Amino acid sequence: MSAAPRPRANRTSQPHRAPSASAAIDLKTYGEVLQRAAAVIGDRQDAMRWLGTPVRALGYATPISLLHNAAGREQVLTVLGRLEHGVL
Repeated sequence: MSAAPRPRANRTSQPHRAPSASAAIDLKTYGEVLQRAAAVIGDRQDAMRWLGTPVRALGYATPISLLHNAAGREQVLTVLGRLEHGVL
């Protein structure tokens, strides 16, 4: 006995929802972290790419995905400090 296939959800019927305030990244925080990453990595373009790349030291999370709270921001800055000092 097989189950009937489920109908596909109509994506257009769902309203677009903005991220909640707690999930949104503060632009000041992003700017500070980007500036720090550029200083460590050496180039703003490469720093932006690094922020969007899964990092092993962050449990394979992308650095930008962790910037929505203070704890995540500190994790990212700690990894940058470790990179700067050659620990990673």
